[in-house]
Amino acid sequence: MNKIKKIFFIVLLFYILNTYNLNATNINSPAAVVICEDTGRILYNKNANEQRKMASLTKLMTSILLVENCKMDEKIIIDKRACYVGGSEAGIKPNEEITAKDLLYGMLLPSGNDCALETAYHIGGSVEEFATLMNNKANELELKSTHFDNPHGLDSDTHYTTAYEMALIARYAKKYEAISSAVSTLSTTVKFGSRDVYLSNTNALLRTYSGATGMKTGFTNGANRCLVSSATRDNLNLIGVILGSDTSKIRFEDSKVILDETFEKYKYMDISSFLNIYINIPIIKGVNSDYIKSYSNEKYEALTDEEYSKLYVYENFIQKIEAPMYKGDYIGTYSLMLGEEILYKQDFYLEEDILKKNTFDYLKYILSNMFNKLEKI
Repeated sequence: MNKIKKIFFIVLLFYILNTYNLNATNINSPAAVVICEDTGRILYNKNANEQRKMASLTKLMTSILLVENCKMDEKIIIDKRACYVGGSEAGIKPNEEITAKDLLYGMLLPSGNDCALETAYHIGGSVEEFATLMNNKANELELKSTHFDNPHGLDSDTHYTTAYEMALIARYAKKYEAISSAVSTLSTTVKFGSRDVYLSNTNALLRTYSGATGMKTGFTNGANRCLVSSATRDNLNLIGVILGSDTSKIRFEDSKVILDETFEKYKYMDISSFLNIYINIPIIKGVNSDYIKSYSNEKYEALTDEEYSKLYVYENFIQKIEAPMYKGDYIGTYSLMLGEEILYKQDFYLEEDILKKNTFDYLKYILSNMFNKLEKI
């Protein structure tokens, strides 16, 4: 009996330890990612490349096009087609005059579908033309698994992204101060025409998570609950994405878990010492005997202590330069590696022409050696 109890205790302990470990590293949401905002490196990944609906996370791309096409003090007259669209609305009304900034806040804080539609009509003239602009921007950002049909994120079979590519969109969006400021705002009052309108941010993390800086919630029946989160601690800036959560509570709790885990594991480390590059290539039959160049780079990367200890440099430079070679000719590549992952890569090219020695050069070399010998006598 004691033996049975002992076996039962061991099995129970094993189960508890594994359950704890799973809860510490896994989440309920079907797809998620955390990236370093400064470098774009993936630090947490769960089905991050799986295509899924994105709901109102769409409005981050809509916001990008707004700030890239309008000055924030630009006055916009509300198109009646943008009003009363349904779903979440900020409450704009036909023919009201508002600034692009207030339109941006109406889109990002209460997730106004009406403000997203107005952006589409103002910039693109129609939803279809604006969607083309959105997809052109996605192509510019080299997003391979993202496609937009509309500016607000209401369900469509061909309106989708991945957790990773949405993180890249968010990273790009945060480069704009207007967007970064909006998504970090808990609440504000804006002017819609002559009306003062109070807007409250739907992102609960801004109120409940230490270091939270944004960014955007989303929900449709097809997408379920989604969230892009951003946070900063100890100079490490993170962007997290949750797609497809069953409930609002799960998306926020899962976001906290993946952010906490990443902040615990990773530090923003200086890797500049690995990027002090020295190139010395012998020149055959050239005017000079060596091609010598040195470079230094300042770079930081989000790494664990273990990852830092495993960094290594891979150099692949040509063994010799046979003159003549010319400015712009490829001479090699320098890479900083972590396993098979490339953290830094730079191709190098000649910065000047390497001319071949002529008869006069050889004669000058012989005479120079001769005079040197005479001076030593």
